[in-house]
Formats: sequence, structure tokens, C-alpha cells
Amino acid sequence: MMVKQYSGELSNIVKASQLFKVLGNPKRLQLIYLLIQHSMSVSEISEKLDWEQSGVSHQLQLLRKFNLVQQHRQGKVVIYHLDDPQVMTLIADVLSHADKILD
Repeated sequence: MMVKQYSGELSNIVKASQLFKVLGNPKRLQLIYLLIQHSMSVSEISEKLDWEQSGVSHQLQLLRKFNLVQQHRQGKVVIYHLDDPQVMTLIADVLSHADKILD
């Protein structure tokens, strides 16, 4: 019985590790932080972060793969947003504590 429980916990640990790898990229973290504040299109994100649109699209595709970012259409424009309150809280907590943790 203990082996099954540990196996399940190990699976969650692996998933958490994958999540931290995705969030460990400064550009993706910056992008998520921006989307916590406002829903935006690729062109708006590109302008705000001064990145190429292709780079923004690539990062958004990866974030969507991990269900961190959602999208919806407004006419011809695709708007990206962050809806998961747990992800928002996780990012906000990490950013607000980064100085304390890393000092």
C-alpha cells in the first residue's frame, strides 16, 4: 500500500517539477505576469515586452500546452488570458518572496 501512495506522490512531484521548469524561464514568467494583469493579443504582448511576435507566439503555445494560458477570439483577434487563480497566486507569491528567498 505504501508503494502505491509513494508512486502517486512521485508522479505529482514529477508534474510539479515540469511546471517549475516551464515557469523557470524568465521570459515565460514575464509573459505570465503580464497576462495576470491584463488579457492581451500577441501583438499587444509583443509591443509591451518588446519581443518579436513569433517569439511571443512560441512561448504562448508552450504555456497553453501546460494549461497555464487560455485563449478566446474577439472577432479576428485571439486574446490570451490567465484564468487559473492558483497559478496567479503561485506567481504572485513567488515574485513577492523572491528577494527574501534568494537573499
